[in-house]
Amino acid sequence: MSIQATLTNWLLRFTFKRECRGPVNVPRARHMVNKMAKRNPPVPKEVSHQPVPAQPGQGLCAAEWLKVTQPQTTILYFHGGGYFFCGLETHRPVCAYLAKHGQAQVLSVDYRLAPEHVFPAAVDDALAWWQALLAQGIDPANVVFGGDSAGGGLTLATLIAARDRGLPLPAGAFLFSPWTDLSCSGDTMRTQAKADAMFEPQALPQAAAFYLAGQPTDTPLASPLFADLSGLPPLMFHASEHEILLDDSRRTHAKAQQQGVQSELHLKPRMPHVWPTMVLLPEARESLKQTLAFVARVTGRSN
Repeated sequence: MSIQATLTNWLLRFTFKRECRGPVNVPRARHMVNKMAKRNPPVPKEVSHQPVPAQPGQGLCAAEWLKVTQPQTTILYFHGGGYFFCGLETHRPVCAYLAKHGQAQVLSVDYRLAPEHVFPAAVDDALAWWQALLAQGIDPANVVFGGDSAGGGLTLATLIAARDRGLPLPAGAFLFSPWTDLSCSGDTMRTQAKADAMFEPQALPQAAAFYLAGQPTDTPLASPLFADLSGLPPLMFHASEHEILLDDSRRTHAKAQQQGVQSELHLKPRMPHVWPTMVLLPEARESLKQTLAFVARVTGRSN
């Protein structure tokens, strides 16, 4: 375990995790992560940053492209944040990294957030962008979806919604510590509560309530663990052995395999939640290298 990861765990435990005690304060959470995002490194010179304003007439939320000059593949990325915070700026470093090192164009989607916009607003926004990319003539066989935490759950929900509508599916999807069970019923919600450096378990049901606004916690497009996963493209899961959402990855991976989906699960000990998005960590870069090898493999670009 790197010294960078050790320090990150310490910092998260004594800042972010402390904020998870008691009632969730939405404005405070948003302010905290947005302030942290101001310290993000600049986009690498090899990557262009192209904001895309919302297009309400076409049903499209805001987004941004991070792309190299001659991209070989497309990644449609959905950020995490419990469906109520984070956004394009917080996740720009990981999207830029994927673009640069994957020779890709990455579309990061600024889907609407709860509690102002409740389920299924995020799914509607994600699916609308997938339909827009298809309408632009992008080959789905050269596209991979990706997301972290709530964005990982949204990635799966978008795949399921696209399948159910008869839309073409991408070549695959990668998921960093996905939140797939908004009922928060996994055993690791309890067994890893102390070890998890980022979250207190009581914060997640509050976030789920913001998003669901009274709808059942096992609604399939909100909690993909409870969905039919058959017919989905290959999946890659990354999760920490010491996070409360570990069982979300383990159970969803197992169910995908049981239903005939190619799925792989990569676990690391003592890592914080969604560590692959923390690109300054050596462990993050290692996991992102594995992720980009998966992207190349499922899109037919690997040797």
